Amino acid sequence: MPCRWQGTHHHFDHSPRGLVFLPTMDKSLLFKKPRHPILEDFLLRNPGCDEDEGQRTFSIYQDLTEVKAWWYTELAFSELFEKSYIVGQPSKSEPKQAIVPIGVEEQISINEMHQYFSNILIDDEPVGSLILAVNDFDTTTVYYKITKGLSPPDSPETANKLKTLKSQKLSRKRQFIADCVRHAEERLSKQST
Repeated sequence: MPCRWQGTHHHFDHSPRGLVFLPTMDKSLLFKKPRHPILEDFLLRNPGCDEDEGQRTFSIYQDLTEVKAWWYTELAFSELFEKSYIVGQPSKSEPKQAIVPIGVEEQISINEMHQYFSNILIDDEPVGSLILAVNDFDTTTVYYKITKGLSPPDSPETANKLKTLKSQKLSRKRQFIADCVRHAEERLSKQST
């Protein structure tokens, strides 16, 4: 008689050697997805956080820390309106920012946006701007920076500095791609000879 799962109790298997005690396993353990320790700890410390929302927030946390190389990122939760979010810095020298995960299937009202600005805190202070991380089911994420009220334009000096930095970054990317193409062509020419 083959071994079978029998709920949470035990059963005996009849074998040629007589009765053999076979412990059974809780089936729910078989289908439970393993969680990252940071996510597991976050959900344990914030029992009001929905598990799916926590998972979405954690996937954005991973994108920010591992792909975008943000600094000092941490998961946070507002008990006032039961929403998880992320606090971090895009670089060491930039101030902390709040990132709020939103599913593409969710709708946000103006009233909810006001709640975000009132209830999302950085260093115990309400935020003046935040980043909405609009996340699709396939983990594609688009980031939108939202500012409370009107935001003044950058000064001409700041605008020129940003333009120069962007141009330098683009030049470095183009040079990197050109170097990659050149190396690939060299390897191909060596293989064909």
